[in-house]
Parts: sequence; C-alpha cells; structure tokens
Amino acid sequence: MKRIALTLTLLLGTSLMSAQNAHAGPSPVTLRSLRDQHRALLIFTSGTNAQFLDQISALAANANDLRERDIVLTPILSHEDNKPWRETFRLDTIVTLSAPEQTAARRRFHIAPDAFTVILIGKDGGEKLRSSSPVSLDRLLSTIDAMPMRQDEMRQRKR
Repeated sequence: MKRIALTLTLLLGTSLMSAQNAHAGPSPVTLRSLRDQHRALLIFTSGTNAQFLDQISALAANANDLRERDIVLTPILSHEDNKPWRETFRLDTIVTLSAPEQTAARRRFHIAPDAFTVILIGKDGGEKLRSSSPVSLDRLLSTIDAMPMRQDEMRQRKR
C-alpha cells in the first residue's frame, strides 16, 4: 500500500492547478462559486471508508484527464477526520466546502450521513451522474465527454 501511495504521490507532483487557490480570497468555496468553471465530483463518505480511498486512488492516477475536463474533487465527510488521505494522495484539485455548505449538499442531494455516494455536478450546476459505489474513470469521462458543453469545449480546443 505504501508503494502505491508513493507512486501516486510521485505521479501527481504539483502538476495540477489548484481549484482551491483559484477561489482563494474573501469568497468561500461553494458549489455555486464552482458553477460555469468547474465540474464538481462530490464524494459523500467518511475519510476512512475503503470505497472513498479506492475512488480517490483511481482518480489520482489519472490527474491529467481530470484537469482537462475541469473536474474538482469535493469530498463531503460525515465527520471530522485528520485527513490522512490528503497526505497520501496530495491532490491539488480537491476543493473543501465549509461545514454549512457540506450540510446543505447532503440535504440537497438526500444523502444519509454515513452513505458512500458519488455525484457529478456539471458546469451548469445540474446533477449528471450518481453512484453508490466508486465510479470508474471510463464511466466518468464518457459521461462528461457526452455533455453538450464538453463537446463545445473540445471543438473550441481544436481551433
């Protein structure tokens, strides 16, 4: 496990743009503040849940694909933890919502406190994908790549 964590840390380095820093300053990060600029992958869980660690690991290994599609990972933990997973994966695309914003997200999406749920929020603020198990990278990317807004982004990049 340590070897995998070390490999992931080396792969990621500091190459990712920090969505948290992009929103640093007087305005707190909210789902509304991400709208039109980022796709948020909400991961409802506890920080030590094995499914959560599997999900973060799978995504961390493909950081370039996340960055290309403007995806920010947004863990919503059911309780405070000491964030050992952050030190293991060192993802720069993790956005932390305030406690009231996390509570509002749980209420909005009807998520029980200890449930593991992954929800993709599009740039338009709408729910695009929901799963009660870790989402494969292929499923995540194909869902995003089929979106009209993403199709426009790809066409514009070709020009």
